[in-house]
Amino acid sequence: MSFREIIESVNGSRSTVTLFNLDAPPSAVEQVASYLEPQQVRFTRDTSEKGRPANFVVLHDDGDFVAASDFADVYEHVDIEGGLHRRQDLDFEYPEVLGHIDNTTFSEFGKRRMIIASREIEKRAWDAGRGTLYTGFQRLSLVASQERIYRKLGESPVETHVYGLPNADVPDSVDVHVHGIDDEEIGRSWFVLYDGDGDDDEKCGLLAEEVGPNVYSGFWTYRADFVDEMLAYLTETYHVE
Repeated sequence: MSFREIIESVNGSRSTVTLFNLDAPPSAVEQVASYLEPQQVRFTRDTSEKGRPANFVVLHDDGDFVAASDFADVYEHVDIEGGLHRRQDLDFEYPEVLGHIDNTTFSEFGKRRMIIASREIEKRAWDAGRGTLYTGFQRLSLVASQERIYRKLGESPVETHVYGLPNADVPDSVDVHVHGIDDEEIGRSWFVLYDGDGDDDEKCGLLAEEVGPNVYSGFWTYRADFVDEMLAYLTETYHVE
């Protein structure tokens, strides 16, 4: 078993995202569509009978309603110029549509999209205020770029572990468990795993492999059994309790 084998074993669900009664700039629509494109998500547009409410996004999985969000909220989080990837705090509301794309596999995600996906899991751990969060940064030098986020997590009741090639010290202000591991798999893997403090409904995880310079392939999930499998592999392979 390896991280790569775990990624290859997951088949993403085929969800549908529909934009209803949309009145938004084409550039905004293009950015949202571009964000969803690598995620095995169908992207459609439609109108309701009375054309109200305007500008909302609906997620269906095999025809069943899953979640709905305001289009402006979704766009705000994926915006190239000032979206969620640029935030350095955890005080935000994550759009339900983006937070419910379950077992989503993706290919050719850039760094910006990876940060957006990671924020959802970090936010869930922060909001719960309990349990354990495990984050693979590939290289420990990258923790400094997320210093404000991980300083807050380190000050919270959440037990936080960070992993990466030991190429730099983690800033003293970041009071977390640091695991410098000189291993090729750690160096190419980006993961954010939250154990939900044992609550299966709270567990979630992201796992990806770098397949090109700042290009990633992998999946994220809210299924407890997948999260448990990733956590078991991580702790057993790298001997971290």
